Amino acid sequence: MYSVGLDIGTTSCKICVVSSSSSSSSSSSSNENNRVVFTEQITHNAHIIQKEFTSFDEQSSSKILETVNILLEKSGILNNDSSIKSIQLCGQMHGLMLWSSKSSHTKVSSLVTWQDQRCSTEFLSTLGSSLAHLRTGYGLATLLWLINEQNGKEDKLIEYDRAGTIADYIGTILCEDSEMKSQISTQMATSWGALNCQWPIEHCLLPTIVEPGTIIGYWKTKVPVYVALGDLQCSVFSCQPDKNQCVMNISTSAQLALTVDREVSTVSSPQDDSLSSASASSSMRVPYFDSKDLLVAASLNGGNILSAFVQLIHSWHVSLYNVSSLSLDSLWSRLIELGLHSSSTIENFSAALFGERHDPSMAASITNIRSMNMTQLNDIGVVFRSMCRWIIKNLFEMLGKESLTMQCVIGTGSALMRNDVLQRELKEKVKCQVIFEENSDAAYGAALFALMQ
Repeated sequence: MYSVGLDIGTTSCKICVVSSSSSSSSSSSSNENNRVVFTEQITHNAHIIQKEFTSFDEQSSSKILETVNILLEKSGILNNDSSIKSIQLCGQMHGLMLWSSKSSHTKVSSLVTWQDQRCSTEFLSTLGSSLAHLRTGYGLATLLWLINEQNGKEDKLIEYDRAGTIADYIGTILCEDSEMKSQISTQMATSWGALNCQWPIEHCLLPTIVEPGTIIGYWKTKVPVYVALGDLQCSVFSCQPDKNQCVMNISTSAQLALTVDREVSTVSSPQDDSLSSASASSSMRVPYFDSKDLLVAASLNGGNILSAFVQLIHSWHVSLYNVSSLSLDSLWSRLIELGLHSSSTIENFSAALFGERHDPSMAASITNIRSMNMTQLNDIGVVFRSMCRWIIKNLFEMLGKESLTMQCVIGTGSALMRNDVLQRELKEKVKCQVIFEENSDAAYGAALFALMQ
């Protein structure tokens, strides 16, 4: 039997089909018994260009659905569904979209992603103390913003009766025969703004919060589809970390996560005054599986910073020569090569291009530039390496003193796996063992979880 994992990411969608060599469900929890029979990743190009509302970050839900259908077709499972045991979706966790259960293909909103900035600090401050934990990009904050926008206007939300993440939406499409009320996992709900797995407010559009492993419906009337999980949790799950093993995932964004027992309120660790005292607010605790949580530094700045830098260099080259002889792929390769050969990094450097949830005012900057250190800026490899070092350093600062408990770091994520400079900076940052899991990612973690149910 096979299980299918689908990861609906910010940049791309990925499918992973896993088979177990053992018929015993208890044995299937061991990675040695599992085999990836098919995997593929496709960029969905779903980003919607915002010319009027530059703070908005939205994606086309129909383009993402189209990409998922292409992956399902290429995997071959559409022609061999009798061998499919179950389907598990995961994906970007904070985004919000709306749809109608009566017409889920046509009455559907765009996806407001986790990168959206429409919920200003001023707007969030009007929500009251019970919602003080919300940040821009959180699904619940976006929903409240949309409700606020309808005041005194024709209510455009009335045509929708469902709300969820993009992975929740894709799940309902796969289970079109399901008439159940929309459901969301504890993992996704926490990222939306739920507290202790409960909504801090009531609204008819908010889905019911359920545990991972809950069946939301059936694909082709017989294959169970489980409630969508967070891509962070599935990425960590794919690595099957032991106690005191951290998982660093760098894709579009970046996370550094450590599993902790749910009943333990804090993680005991040595004190270190050199670590940021702000770490208590810059790290968070989110539901994982069974009786465990994840203590996680979830940064908005990951591979997206480097992509923006590559696009900037490419656009400068086009401006200078009217046409660019450099492809983006060759530019990536050259920057990584130059970064590996650079002998220094820039001080007073920040690459926080997208800010952070705990501090939206953070920005990318280089300060204290004088003629004596201009030579560093002349070396683009130094600049690229400095960005990579900052991404790694920022994650450890966000996690704070809890990072001192780690005895091993497991690295995963497409941006980390493709970038030798990031890998080198990680190895230089920590004093413990570093393991890179090239084949471990959210899609595989989702498939592995489904296989174990």
